[in-house]
Amino acid sequence: MRKLILSLPILFAFMLVISGCGSKTVEPTAAENLTKTWNVSIAKEGGTQVYQKGGASNAIPGYSGYKLSLTAPSAVTLTTVDGSTFTGTWALSADNKTLTLSTLKNSANTVPTGTSGTIVYNITSAITATAVTIETSLPDQKAGGKIVNLALVNP
Repeated sequence: MRKLILSLPILFAFMLVISGCGSKTVEPTAAENLTKTWNVSIAKEGGTQVYQKGGASNAIPGYSGYKLSLTAPSAVTLTTVDGSTFTGTWALSADNKTLTLSTLKNSANTVPTGTSGTIVYNITSAITATAVTIETSLPDQKAGGKIVNLALVNP
């Protein structure tokens, strides 16, 4: 009985050590969070809101069809506001502040208007599994030469 009483504290300490070594949840990287299909929640052109998902009076309703599909490892499909679809590659900068779409071409082998097949977005919010905000680094010709800011959501 005395051995049992003396061994209980050792057993208890051992159980505490074992329970403290449980698995830890690993947060996804920014690139992993981006790897999905995104739709526009809110669009602004030149600082003016022109679209809100579900809005009744959107100035540019075409943003409802905008889709940015970033798939692993680096393939992108971009459906623009006018319904044109382009495919290419994507890359996230090391500091997670810039998203670059490159080698963009459609089925007719043409590039998006006003680009050489590359569109660079500044990431202006945290990248989460369900939301991110991006902004064109250069004015967009199809937006009247304005900077376009897109609040993207998934789903």
